[in-house]
Amino acid sequence: MIRLYNRPFLVLLLALCITLPSLAQAPAEQPKALLWEISGKGLKQPSYLLGTIHAICPENFNLTDKVKSRLEKSERLSLEVDMDAPNFMVELQQAALLPKGSTLRGFFSEKDYALLANHFKKTMEIDLQQLDRMKPFMLHSMLLSQLTECQAVSYEQSLMELAQKQGKEVIGLETVSEQLSAIDQMPAEVQTSMLTHMVGNMEEARQNYRNMVQLYLQQDLAGLDKLSREDYNSEEYQVYEQAFLVGRNKRWIPVMEREAHIQPTFFAVGAGHLTGKDGLLELLRSKGYTVLPVQ
Repeated sequence: MIRLYNRPFLVLLLALCITLPSLAQAPAEQPKALLWEISGKGLKQPSYLLGTIHAICPENFNLTDKVKSRLEKSERLSLEVDMDAPNFMVELQQAALLPKGSTLRGFFSEKDYALLANHFKKTMEIDLQQLDRMKPFMLHSMLLSQLTECQAVSYEQSLMELAQKQGKEVIGLETVSEQLSAIDQMPAEVQTSMLTHMVGNMEEARQNYRNMVQLYLQQDLAGLDKLSREDYNSEEYQVYEQAFLVGRNKRWIPVMEREAHIQPTFFAVGAGHLTGKDGLLELLRSKGYTVLPVQ
């Protein structure tokens, strides 16, 4: 079982958010594929959609030839946000801070704060008071290496570097502020619960991450969906799903349509955004596009 606190790592440089598929029922006999071709509905040339995992150990990273060739055929690369934008880091830093008058400590019970403070001090030699202006969800990013047990690499970063070498424009489906506003829609108690549960159950979190990576390497989106479904009745997960997956997917569709009609575009987003009735694959199909796996 992959619990809520293992799923969403805030997309800091889009390498810190590990989203799994929507818990809505996926279409039957979902093909094992991460790369999809989008065609039809007036598109002169196809665009492509790749489901990524935002943080993976180097030994498991593989940018396949078919991914590289489809990126080569495309005119632009679209990530969740434009990581190459001049104001990317400034927006990120601003959105990561709590409003004036709020403190990190104020979000936690004395017991939970002590748990976090001890963990950060023991594992990273960081005094939690130094992070008192940070939003609770942002602390997940600092724990990433403890979850992956490696210096993780990012498909998004690698794709961006390859696109730049090819002289392609890099764009985003949303701004950093729009992305982080999805987190702000989640009640503070949900964010704090996710964090304290993860810190209190780190070994289970690591094993769940390993299971997720194996399914990803098998290109098994349906398997990832099944792995997630045990948490479906969790009220906290449903809040997360609506804010961070479903809502964003629906906002992205008109952007994807517009960009694909302007130029053939290679879209790369977390694999969790692809499946289910509110996933990008079905939403695109419902708009009249043909969406097929690239074999």
